[in-house]
Amino acid sequence: MKLLWKFFTSLRLTVALLALSVLLIFFGTLSQVDEGLWKAQKIWFESWIVIWQHLQLFGWKFTIPIFPGGYLIGTVLFLGLTAAFIKRFTWRWDKLGVNLTHGGVILLLLGQLLTQELALESYIEFKEGETKGYAEHHRDNELAFIRDAGDGREEVVVIPESMLKTGAEIRHEKLPFTVRVKEHGLNCQIRRRGPLVDGPATATQGAGTQVTVEPRAEAKDMDSRNLPYAYIELLAGGNSLGTWLVTPWLPMLGSAAQVIEVGGQKLRTELRFERYYQPFEMTLLKTSHEQYRGTDIPKNFRSRVRVVDGKTREAREVDIYMNHPLRYAGLTFYQARMGKDPDDPQRGTSALQVVRNPSWLAPYVGCYVVGIGMYLQFRLHLVKFLGKRLGGVRQGGLGAISARVLEVGVLGYLVFKFTLNLFGY
Repeated sequence: MKLLWKFFTSLRLTVALLALSVLLIFFGTLSQVDEGLWKAQKIWFESWIVIWQHLQLFGWKFTIPIFPGGYLIGTVLFLGLTAAFIKRFTWRWDKLGVNLTHGGVILLLLGQLLTQELALESYIEFKEGETKGYAEHHRDNELAFIRDAGDGREEVVVIPESMLKTGAEIRHEKLPFTVRVKEHGLNCQIRRRGPLVDGPATATQGAGTQVTVEPRAEAKDMDSRNLPYAYIELLAGGNSLGTWLVTPWLPMLGSAAQVIEVGGQKLRTELRFERYYQPFEMTLLKTSHEQYRGTDIPKNFRSRVRVVDGKTREAREVDIYMNHPLRYAGLTFYQARMGKDPDDPQRGTSALQVVRNPSWLAPYVGCYVVGIGMYLQFRLHLVKFLGKRLGGVRQGGLGAISARVLEVGVLGYLVFKFTLNLFGY
């Protein structure tokens, strides 16, 4: 136990972990060239161990057989800093700055872990005048079966795309059939069928009988979006209801949700971007897209939205623009993109990034604590230095008191101003 305690409280361990962190960032950055940002992040930073990764730098290719992942480095660093903090902590004024700095760094690491595990990012994309009560994931998809429940309500059963493996059979108590996945692809393009060229259609029901799927390689860059597809066969009572093509391409091209009739029931189905429904609705009233004169460089993106919450009966209009997000109902809405409707160039469009992060304050509090700790430590050494050079510093007197008041006032103003900006004021 003593050896374990000595290991975690060792300064050498902290230095080694910081060096490994630098290498991790370097290798993760190189990995983005071939794997893209999202996959590189999963491989290097959201893992415990990285195994057998091929990288290249200036045309030189090399292999990393094994390397600690971000989770492992972060966890050991957190444990080491916490153990060292406990071991060396003392209630002394001259150690207060060091203690606060160490505590703030520990809080930063803990905040990053909580953010990684709890934060959820999605997007709301709408046109001027359009109202939405849900956000969509940027990359994840879901297979939805929708049934009218009366009174303007819908009952929706969704199957995550991760379950749509070729050959899988999926059952749910609220579905009157079994879903058998005959084929699934991560990305595709569709076109209208040419019967003499394409041969018999794989789909036997719905819109899939009129189109042909052309599989594409997985998109890995930040600006592209994978549009998957799946051929699903529906089985009820041992009988086949046919094979259907589902893909986000169909609703994007204006095709209505495909209707399935079974046992006197009608269900609609579509493979769509994963949705996160909210207890309120948001309407895009107006978009402002300003650019610097004579250039295509954006100057100001601004969305005027109306938020209507049926539960709290709240209705208000707010502007969302750069560095001024909207915080509402535990969500933060950032201005992400802006454009024009292809069918109506006079109609603006906007995309808002929606972030749910219960631990969003942790990094800011950690920065506060680290900043205060470093300031106190620097101030302590500065006072000692000046005391030696000037032959002692007077503790009393009007000048010393005025300096203390001015110091506290300036620091208080800076903290207050930063806090107001943090909450969007």
